[in-house]
Amino acid sequence: MLGYLDTENMKLNIEVADECDARLWNEFVKMNPHATPYHLWEYGKSLSLTYGYKRFYLIAKEDEEIVGILPLIQVKSLLFYNKLISLPFCEYGGQLSESKYIAKSLWKMAIEVANKLKVDYVEIRNPSSIPDINGYHRIQRYVAFEIDLTKSKDNLWRNLDKKTRNAIRKAMKNGVEVEEVKNENDLKLYYKLYLKTQKRHGSPPNSFKLFYNIYRQLQPMGIMRILLAKYQGKTIGGIITFHFNEIIYWWGNVTEPDYRRLNPTNLLLWKVIEWGNENNFKIFNLGRTRKGTSIHHFKDGWGGKEIILQDYVYFLNGKMNSGKLPDPNQGKYRFLSIGWSLLPTAFAEKLGPKIISKIGL
Repeated sequence: MLGYLDTENMKLNIEVADECDARLWNEFVKMNPHATPYHLWEYGKSLSLTYGYKRFYLIAKEDEEIVGILPLIQVKSLLFYNKLISLPFCEYGGQLSESKYIAKSLWKMAIEVANKLKVDYVEIRNPSSIPDINGYHRIQRYVAFEIDLTKSKDNLWRNLDKKTRNAIRKAMKNGVEVEEVKNENDLKLYYKLYLKTQKRHGSPPNSFKLFYNIYRQLQPMGIMRILLAKYQGKTIGGIITFHFNEIIYWWGNVTEPDYRRLNPTNLLLWKVIEWGNENNFKIFNLGRTRKGTSIHHFKDGWGGKEIILQDYVYFLNGKMNSGKLPDPNQGKYRFLSIGWSLLPTAFAEKLGPKIISKIGL
């Protein structure tokens, strides 16, 4: 237990949740309209099972009733600092709470935990609300696109730009088919393409164990889908989505380099849009991206609304007083990306998880 926070009208107890709290944690998450699939207990558990991360899932109670949560995961690195992130490997995190005061108390408690752990900073990714608290810096690195799935299928199709529609037609005309992942063997097909995709991007890959753990934890809950694109029996693309609180989240995609001309990603995304529309989802979130990049241009062609993602960071390391986070995509880290793209895939598969797990992008 981390301690108590008192106010004039309540006595708030904030502590670190453990496995015994998982059911009540998820019940609270599922009742909150601002919750994302990443707030669920099983998402953080998957990361811990894979990389041994320590979780500090703060749970606020009043009279034994949960009134707020804030999931935090510690990611240690000599190169990219020691930090608490809410949450790694996604663009969303932050508190879910029943009042501004509870939110403020949770953010304060995050600083206390950070001080005890002697981390360099706390990073809260795109929280649903921002409490009135000093010391946190707002950082804008990414944007996302949200497609309104409540429109008719015809309207959704017309909202795509001409290039996007033609790419989907080409995939269909060439006989590209879409199948859903059903088992671990299918998941391995996705991961094989993932290794090639990361090599092309010059990025260290996560381990297969991460995908397996997330699939094992979240797919049985009915909130995860993995689709594969097939051409003449060969897997040429794939996409992972989560669906929660009437929103679909695009978490990852992969492509076979030799078959990119068949536009498997375009067809997969359109199939997700059709499915979301038919199953009464309201929004398809295309995930974070940086403005000015090729992927930003690609996502802009799907008729969505661009939104700014805002992260909040509290620096405890005096050397990090510039208000900027270490960025593996820019500056002195760029040469690592170039070198990484030249490594053999087998070597990258072995070494990559040791690196990416220390970054927690």
